[in-house]
Amino acid sequence: PKPEGYGALPLSLLASGPIRRVLKAGTVEGTQLAGAVDWERYKCDVRGVRWHPVGGWRVQFHRRDYEHNFFVKCDCYFRVTIYGFERAKELAIGYRRRLEAEWEEQQQIWQKLDAEGEAIRLQKRAQRERARLDRSHVSGSEGPDGDLMPLLGDGADRS
Repeated sequence: PKPEGYGALPLSLLASGPIRRVLKAGTVEGTQLAGAVDWERYKCDVRGVRWHPVGGWRVQFHRRDYEHNFFVKCDCYFRVTIYGFERAKELAIGYRRRLEAEWEEQQQIWQKLDAEGEAIRLQKRAQRERARLDRSHVSGSEGPDGDLMPLLGDGADRS
């Protein structure tokens, strides 16, 4: 059983060799070093944002829209050496949220364009149907049983 409030460490932390050795060594010095680290700082509740062993926060964003042949694959790193720990984390979270918002905006644009395209398609279909009916009324006359009969000279075979 795990203690109350237990949260596993991100796997990305354990991908770093030195950190993994400190945690797995089981030595007194390793235990003291592991106890001195604030592991909560390395956790992030935002999906797609995690700590990476290169020393920065990683943003992952992958979306696919096969219908519109549009694919987004983003892997960005906000390094602690450039921005500082907290600022890098804030930038990573902000960038991930921006990517999600832009994706949603693009989805709405596609929905609008698809609706307009469908309306144009239906309008053209109705015009073709009206033109077909007009041609059939102009090129034919009603026979004795009420069916349309083609007029002479329209290329119909009369044998």
